[in-house]
Amino acid sequence: MHSYHNPGVPTALSIFEPLQDGSTVSVHGHVRHGHHKNFAVELLSGPNIVLHVNFRFHHEHIVAMNSQFNGAWGPELRHKNPLHHSEHFHLTIRVHATHYHIAVNGHHLADYPHRFPYNAVQAIGLKGDVHVDKVHFEGFHFQRRWDGHIDHGHSGYHAYGTETYVAPVFSQPNYNPYR
Repeated sequence: MHSYHNPGVPTALSIFEPLQDGSTVSVHGHVRHGHHKNFAVELLSGPNIVLHVNFRFHHEHIVAMNSQFNGAWGPELRHKNPLHHSEHFHLTIRVHATHYHIAVNGHHLADYPHRFPYNAVQAIGLKGDVHVDKVHFEGFHFQRRWDGHIDHGHSGYHAYGTETYVAPVFSQPNYNPYR
């Protein structure tokens, strides 16, 4: 097991080993107060957003899920948002062979089918109006140290979640940082 405690938001936290069937990523935090607030948790692979989970609190009060590949978004899946302003939450993303099982506060929210290989995920992105207490990883081999530097084959996720963020580009085709 490995955890990041009180990461600043926005941030992108490296995942030092590939996701595998049975891996779990958990995010513990609370929603900041306000009717025009939202926040997103994303699984990232270079410039691609493998999984985008966006909790929206204005107008629709939904959770939108999607993927972005080479700058193009896929069809958005929408679910009722179970969270409320200033509420604590526990979001769990569990990897299965065909989908991500997503739960909030122990209750199933959605199964999101893989649109991009889950073993290519390099980081988890956190952005928006949220305070994160802890990000917890389980179901990995933990054969590497999770507190050092990893060469993702690109410049990294500097300024992730800000106006100045520019998605990284892979420096080498078919680069695999987990070899």
